[in-house]
Order: sequence, then structure tokens, then C-alpha cells
Amino acid sequence: MPSKQAVSSLGSLLAVLGLAGVATAQPTAPGGSVGPAFNVVLRFGVGFVILAVLGAAAAAIGPRYTTNAVREIQDDLGGAIGWGVLVGIFVPIGLVILALTVIGALVSIPGLLLIGILSIVSTGITAVWVGNSVIGDDGTVSAIDGVAGGLLLAVPFAIPVVGGLLLNLITLVGLGVVGRGLYEDWTD
Repeated sequence: MPSKQAVSSLGSLLAVLGLAGVATAQPTAPGGSVGPAFNVVLRFGVGFVILAVLGAAAAAIGPRYTTNAVREIQDDLGGAIGWGVLVGIFVPIGLVILALTVIGALVSIPGLLLIGILSIVSTGITAVWVGNSVIGDDGTVSAIDGVAGGLLLAVPFAIPVVGGLLLNLITLVGLGVVGRGLYEDWTD
């Protein structure tokens, strides 16, 4: 049974983080904000830069791994989505529940950090996959595929509120392939 102090501390931390999120969402200067069109263009630009850099880096740093991951997504999209839901949704929920115990926190914190790193890698792979699907070359990937995928994925990212959710759902595909590969390498 978890101690009452650990549960109380976790509750206090969540409350502080929630208040920080509410405070961050408040406008800073009443009446001095820019128009909503500028916000959408800014979000598109920021999303394009981040996604293009991640995609180009994935293709440049690990071209063989990225090519194999893109081919795996193209061959088994349903399996990639299923693994993405497992690795991106169910495993973090399980790790957060496990963190409620003191001993479980020792496993949960590194596990959540690992999922964060896997998410960054898988976002790059997803950008390359989207770019490769549109460019449609011979199946090998390049940095151009990552930049093209970053451009295409920046469109949903620019949509306020719904865009972030949509982009997270799309990147579950890459997370599924990366997570399945890590699991298969670990069990072998």
C-alpha cells in the first residue's frame, strides 16, 4: 500500500502543474494580441522547422534503420498502429499507475523518459514515412523525404486545439514501429 505522504505529494505536484498550465494559457497583454491568422502561420512555421529537422535527422543519422522502419510501416500499417497505441497510450498509463508506489517510481521515471526519447525518434520516422509516401521513390529514404514530411505534417500542427491531437495520432504509427523493434530486440 502506498504511503499517504507519497500520494499527498503526488497530488500536490499535480495541482501545482495544473495551476501552472492554467496560468500559462492566459493572455499576457489584454487587447495587444496578434490576430488568429498570425498564430496559425506561426504554428505552421514552428511545426515545419521541428518536424523537418527531426525527419531529416532521422534519415541522415540512421538511413538504414529509417528505411527499414518506413518499409515496415508500408508493409504492415495496422500492426504499426496497434503497437503505437500500446506503446504510446497503454504503457505510459501503466507506468503512471506504477509510479504511485515508491518502488514503482524507480521503474516508471526511466520508463517514461525512454518513451519520450522514442517519441522524438518516431516523430522523425513518421515525417520520413509521410514524405516518402508522397514523393514515392524507390523505397530508400533521404533527408528530402523528412523535409517533405515535415511540411505536410506542419499543416495539421497549425490547426489550433485539434491539430496537436491529430499529429499525435499520426505519429503513433512511427512510435509503433520503433517500440515493436525495441521489444523484439529486447526479447531476442
